[in-house]
Amino acid sequence: MEETAHNGKSVLITGGTSGLGLELVKVFHDKGFDVICTGRQPKNLPGFEDRFQFYSVDFSDLSNTARIINEICRRITPDFVICNAGILSTPEYTLTRDGFENTFQVNFLAHLLINEIIIRSTPDHNPLRIAAVTSPVYKMANPFPDWKCDNQKYRPLKAYSESKLFLAMMGSHLAAKYPEKKLECFSIDPGTFRSSIYRTQGRFFRSLYGIAAPFMRNPLKVADAIFEMMVNPGFSDGRIYNIRKKPEPLPEYNQALIGFFWARCNELTEQYLKL
Repeated sequence: MEETAHNGKSVLITGGTSGLGLELVKVFHDKGFDVICTGRQPKNLPGFEDRFQFYSVDFSDLSNTARIINEICRRITPDFVICNAGILSTPEYTLTRDGFENTFQVNFLAHLLINEIIIRSTPDHNPLRIAAVTSPVYKMANPFPDWKCDNQKYRPLKAYSESKLFLAMMGSHLAAKYPEKKLECFSIDPGTFRSSIYRTQGRFFRSLYGIAAPFMRNPLKVADAIFEMMVNPGFSDGRIYNIRKKPEPLPEYNQALIGFFWARCNELTEQYLKL
């Protein structure tokens, strides 16, 4: 019954080749969705030959990201988008080829560009639901961050928490920007769960993670909770929810600073939307 209800529906999941993203791919595929997955490396999923497409995308390259997402939208318009891909900040300040701090671009800016392309490719009368997977550390980004992280102020945890704050705020921004669309946006705080994102860190950090991992939440349970929020009404107001489906407050910031930030984001995304 449930699979039949979702047949013909499509979902785009970023970072769907490992960790939570892979569990999301499996859950949505099992429920009858056509699944479009992005990642850095191809993933062989036996039994997923039907209703599954993989696209290699490098979020540290915005031109590449725009080109691939435009290619996807020429073939299919997703009904659902889950912005899941992410990295932990590197110990040293690192710039992408586009000139942005790496965490800021990969975790947030690339997802904003992806959503702009998909929203504009979706006819106004077609429903579109977008969810961003953030992190509990978004609450640590206080006061409101600068437009982009610079070398002098760089701290790995600071850069990571700020990128997740911007991701948490993205839903309300997009919903307000496109009132003519049948657009539903929200963010998800998944809490702490076992994840392969830590594989990019140093040996000491990985060792600590190995000790703590058995006590963390199973990513499959997180994926199941996200699926329920994606397919059921009541999660479309631009707010952020935890996996118990309870709303969480966003920190209050100066509206002039927030307005300036989104204006700069709009200027940037427009450059890549024209490519």
